[in-house]
Amino acid sequence: MTLFLFSCAGTIKTTRYPDQYNSEFKEAYIISTENSQYIKFKFGIFMPFGYMPPVDDPAEKNEVIGNTDTIIKQELEKYGIHSIIGKKGDTPEDFDLIVEYNDTWRWDFKKILDRLEIIFISPKGDSILAKSTYNIYKNKELHNFPTPEKEVPKMIKELLDK
Repeated sequence: MTLFLFSCAGTIKTTRYPDQYNSEFKEAYIISTENSQYIKFKFGIFMPFGYMPPVDDPAEKNEVIGNTDTIIKQELEKYGIHSIIGKKGDTPEDFDLIVEYNDTWRWDFKKILDRLEIIFISPKGDSILAKSTYNIYKNKELHNFPTPEKEVPKMIKELLDK
């Protein structure tokens, strides 16, 4: 019974590249993803001595899931960074920061976030300034139903904290 009451949030790993990084961002351009990745649901196997989780198939392209770009925009604006959401290739001039993200989802009674990567890129698009990656806990059956609303604020905080 304790297993059902215990859940894990996953892990976040954030890296900043100090020779490129400048924490005084004022304007950001968020590139909205053209699609999300989705891992199809598979049943595990119940055995006499426990449960054997299935091995995941590779994630497949899917229509965009959730509103990750909007959540990133809201979080950046909490830090005083004016943000605009747009499409790849439409990057306007006069931005301190380009933000890209990649999301992977899976199903567990509803769609949940399996992996999210947020990347801060230089205004010219030629170098990565910082990167934060969320991964669902290794035992994917024990989680707290992660969503961008839960994970993006933690990731943006780690990316922007001085």
